[in-house]
Amino acid sequence: MNHYFDELINKRRSIRKYQSNPPPDEWIGHLINCASQAPSASNRQPVRFVRIVSDPKKQLIRNTIRIARDHLLSRIEMQGLTNKLKNQVNAYYRYSDFMFDAPWLFAVGADKTDTNDFNRSLISAGLSGNFELNSDDISIGMALQSFLLKATELGLGACVLTGPLIFVPDICKMPDFSNISLKCFIAVGFPDETPEAPPQIKVLDIYSEI
Repeated sequence: MNHYFDELINKRRSIRKYQSNPPPDEWIGHLINCASQAPSASNRQPVRFVRIVSDPKKQLIRNTIRIARDHLLSRIEMQGLTNKLKNQVNAYYRYSDFMFDAPWLFAVGADKTDTNDFNRSLISAGLSGNFELNSDDISIGMALQSFLLKATELGLGACVLTGPLIFVPDICKMPDFSNISLKCFIAVGFPDETPEAPPQIKVLDIYSEI
C-alpha cells in the first residue's frame, strides 16, 4: 500500500511564521485548482477565494481588527469581567494579526448570488427548511482541505483563520466581499518554523457504531 497520502496529511501543520520570499505566482493556480475539485452539495461549487494583494486594503482590515480588539478590551474593563476573557481576546488578536505579514493572504467564502441551494429554496417558499443546515460551510471545509494538502505538497505552510471574523463580523460588507459570505482567511507562504505535531484524540474517540 502506498502511504504517500497518509504522510502528506501527517506532515501538514498550521504555520504562523513565514519566510519573506513569496512563492511563485503560478502555484496559486495549482492551489485553487485542487480546491475546485473538492465535492460540493449538488455540485453547486459555491466556494470563492479572494487574494488580498492591495497593501492599503490589508492595512484597512488590520486596523479594523485592532480597533475592534481595543473596543472589546474597553468593554471588559468597564463591565468588570474576568482577566481570563481579556487574555482570550488578546490571544485571538495575536493569532489574527500575523496573517497580514504572510506573503499570500486569501479571504474564503461562498457565493451569495447562488440561489440553487435546496435549504434556501425551502425557506424562500415558506416551507420548513432547516436554518442550522448550511451546505456551503461543508463545501468550504472540503475545498480548504484540498487547498491545504496541495500547499503542503508544494512545500508551503498555511493557516486557516476564523478569529478575524469574530472581531469584525461586518467585514463581509466591504464592497470587495459584497457577493461573498465570508467564512475565513488563509495565510500562505514558505514556512519559517517547524511546529511539533499537536496532540490528537484517539480514533475511538471520534468513531462509534450504532
